[in-house]
Amino acid sequence: MQTRTPSFRSVSFIAKRVCALLCTAILMPALTACSMPRIAGRAEAEQRQSPCEKAYFDATADNKIAHDQHQHIIRRYFSAQQAVSAWTNTAAQCPARFAEGTLRSAQARHMARALGDQLSVAIAPITLSRFDDVESLDVDSKSLATAAQAEDRAGFAMEVLAARNSGHATLDISNRHKTTSQRFASFSGTIDDRRKTYEATALLAHPDTMLDSATGLTAPTDATIEMNCARSEITAIAGSSNAANDHSQSRVTNAKQSTDSRAQSLGVLAGLIADRVELALDWGYPSFDEALFA
Repeated sequence: MQTRTPSFRSVSFIAKRVCALLCTAILMPALTACSMPRIAGRAEAEQRQSPCEKAYFDATADNKIAHDQHQHIIRRYFSAQQAVSAWTNTAAQCPARFAEGTLRSAQARHMARALGDQLSVAIAPITLSRFDDVESLDVDSKSLATAAQAEDRAGFAMEVLAARNSGHATLDISNRHKTTSQRFASFSGTIDDRRKTYEATALLAHPDTMLDSATGLTAPTDATIEMNCARSEITAIAGSSNAANDHSQSRVTNAKQSTDSRAQSLGVLAGLIADRVELALDWGYPSFDEALFA
């Protein structure tokens, strides 16, 4: 019986195939690189945090440590202090988070003050800022005029309470509100429609405590006045248009300069408004979120 011999391909054929495969493997990376050029820096840019993202990330991280009672009190104290500036920076860099950044900054101040008391750390008393070193604000005129009215009302109310020796109200606090109101009105460049005097019947009837219409909570009258002033300003600034769209305030044409100017103005405003909120909290206004973010 005849046996069939197994069929093998020639050695030269196999060698050619191996050579072809090796050449393909060597050339593929080069061909791929040619067909899909890499844009230098694109991947890095996509991974880099924006100023808003970084500010919010830092603020939430510091805030978490400050509220963690399992952490050492000294670490909580320093984290609360860091959270103050981080939340203010959030308000400045993230216009959509202006209200949150401002109120959280005030909360962090209040917590830092409380932790500092436990550590016997001397902390300066709360003083209402009033734009002493500010020459202009990159915010639309309507929002500035609204803020001027809010400060004017608060100044009048504090004057009434100070005359009756009620609560923590003083003529200095009243004057600081009125000075800030005047600066807001000046920055706005619009017709000054502040009333200077307001209805005081409810104020005289409830000089110690009053119902806060925004929350339905009863709180110290002086604290409620400060909180309502801050709320009005936050609402006005948070809803304001970009200053570049307002011809009366637009003084720069470069996009980056405009963005920087806007952020700087929002940071100044966040700090000023946080003064009012911190004072309200120090005077007994509720510090939990449901009360502040009403």
